Amino acid sequence: MEVTGLEGFLLIDKPTGVTSYHCIKKIKQLLAYKTKVGHAGTLDLFATGLLIIGISRAATRYIGQIMELDKWYVATGKLGQLTDTLDFTGNIIQDEDVSGITSEHIRTAIHELGHQYQQIPPIYSALKYHGRTLSDLAREKKLSTEQLLAIVKEKAKVVTIYSCELLSLDLPYFTIESHVSHGTYIRILVNDIARKLGSYATVHELNRTKIGPFTTQEATPLNYFKTIDSIQEQLISVEGILNRLSQYVPQVVRS
Repeated sequence: MEVTGLEGFLLIDKPTGVTSYHCIKKIKQLLAYKTKVGHAGTLDLFATGLLIIGISRAATRYIGQIMELDKWYVATGKLGQLTDTLDFTGNIIQDEDVSGITSEHIRTAIHELGHQYQQIPPIYSALKYHGRTLSDLAREKKLSTEQLLAIVKEKAKVVTIYSCELLSLDLPYFTIESHVSHGTYIRILVNDIARKLGSYATVHELNRTKIGPFTTQEATPLNYFKTIDSIQEQLISVEGILNRLSQYVPQVVRS
């Protein structure tokens, strides 16, 4: 029997090496009928973790509400290294010795950043300028570096770091777990921590573990979806998602 008219949400565990748009494209192809599909927050190509996808107009109308939720990430950065993208896929600009940095230094830097601070978005991002993403404009060299920097400075915003904990340090790599407000760039956060130490840092691994009440533990790997039936099996109803949102109380205590 042909399945049509699906409405609801998928919690997908995105693998590294695929874009968030690729995930949407795959779901659209499997549905094999025209409907609206959207995601609640881009993950970088190299990043992994929770990606929430809405299927149907009834679901995607709530995408904006889900995007505003607080988020959790685990990120590994390489101290002393700076790339143009602030992740390991970019061109290396600086690479310096950081042998003197300790765990206590990093914890102090995290504390000094504060509960809230103004964050300038990265040039390589999904932010739009005249209908194009800044990432595309940067890669195509449509604008100069100076022009791109001026654009991102205008888009600076105050972000909230509810908690940020150093999980491990194995120089030059360090791993943090952070709970942040919507719109926080973890690549910037990792580099800002290093800048407090008089250095730089580039993200080498990034995993989004939670969006509001939704976690990767309940997410389905992207490669599970091979048929429209597999989508239907994992689909959470719009009502089910809204019920969880109505019961969610954000944990906003700084650790």
